[in-house]
Amino acid sequence: MQYKLAMYGWAVEATGHSLTEEQVKSIHDLMESKGYSELWEVRNDLEEEGIIDDLFNPDLFHVSRGLDNGALWFVVSDENNTEVLKFNAEDMGDFYEKLGDAAAADVPYEGYLAIPGLGDKSEVDNILATFDESKGGIAEFELFESDIVPKPGDFCYQNGDIGTPKGEWEIVSKVYFKGKELEVYEYLDNSGKAATVEIYRKDGSIIS
Repeated sequence: MQYKLAMYGWAVEATGHSLTEEQVKSIHDLMESKGYSELWEVRNDLEEEGIIDDLFNPDLFHVSRGLDNGALWFVVSDENNTEVLKFNAEDMGDFYEKLGDAAAADVPYEGYLAIPGLGDKSEVDNILATFDESKGGIAEFELFESDIVPKPGDFCYQNGDIGTPKGEWEIVSKVYFKGKELEVYEYLDNSGKAATVEIYRKDGSIIS
């Protein structure tokens, strides 16, 4: 029989833009002219003022993923859309046990860096990062075959992260059923819950 998996909980859409010192100054001046005290207030003015070409077409990263924050849960339905299983992330199998250490080692880790002057961002002086959090439906995955009703331990996921000077955002990178990666079929409805907008500078300071 065919089954499908849906993932629920918290998700984040994150973007990273490299900024020159001139762009940072332009943002600061714009905030002053409009009487803004926090960076998120000026966010929607950046394109209109020509400081950034396209907020959702960044040069560093743009990623939408479920958050690995202890609040993930999953629903399995059969081909008749009848729910047959509901479970939490902690009930799932271990990624390395399900794929085997050798196979798991061959799966690229999904990591993004929002720290200027570090690693592949060594030539970047400033990074404008946005994190839009949502809650509810995250994604529904492609249909998969199983002779018996799946169990929570049949599934596992690989995590990833977005590193910032203030810590990491842990994300769900890939989801597997019995060692086979499940592709996202469609994204589910959710509601916005929080937004973080910050500029990380090479000198270690943060504009928020």
